[in-house]
Amino acid sequence: MKKTLPFKQLKKTRLYQEVADQIKEAILEGDLKPGERLPSERDLCELFGVGRPTVREALRVLDNMGLIEIGSGVKGSTVKDADITEYMEAVRDNLSHLIRIDEETIKELWEVRKYIELGICLNVAQKATPQDYKQMHEFIRQMEACGKDIRAYFPIAVAFHRFMAMSTQNKIFDVLWGMVQDILLKGYMPSLETLFPDGPSKLLETNKRVLKAMESGDPEEVKAAMEIHAEEERFFDNKP
Repeated sequence: MKKTLPFKQLKKTRLYQEVADQIKEAILEGDLKPGERLPSERDLCELFGVGRPTVREALRVLDNMGLIEIGSGVKGSTVKDADITEYMEAVRDNLSHLIRIDEETIKELWEVRKYIELGICLNVAQKATPQDYKQMHEFIRQMEACGKDIRAYFPIAVAFHRFMAMSTQNKIFDVLWGMVQDILLKGYMPSLETLFPDGPSKLLETNKRVLKAMESGDPEEVKAAMEIHAEEERFFDNKP
């Protein structure tokens, strides 16, 4: 007896995406559980009322998202035992390829990043270990060694903030920062000298201030330091 699944036949364009969306929802809702095999390609074609190329493309999308493992021959595809971070990492990979970086995107990123980083810093102030702070001070030392070289400084600063996200002991913060990091590097790296003509000195000082505030454990100091840090990168409203 075949298992009844909540799939509907489709009428819109980009059918493969709708097939993928329905299967994804069934997985996330628990209708399809880890280790369970999906219906065969032939059965999926009948369930959705689409052709085999559409089903195969939908399965490829789900595989790229880390939700299923595509099998060969009669074995078919199997739902993976993936946690939320693996799913979000797949979303992150797709997002970094799809987003077109321009000044408006950078502005929107700044607005989102400001609040994500505030949450990260407040969590670090509560949860980071002495070893975490030791590593963060090492990042600061490496940034100082870059002098006026903004191109050498920037990847280290990004790594510093990624480490902060890891130090929250909250894997969702880590993945969210990873999404921001990809877009940040893609958007800033080609124009660093134009965006920061005076080099990294002001950015470095704000990072030092943020680290000191987190070590203090005072939420108000953290908020004040992060406000200064965010404003230092708000170049888009102050262009000549």
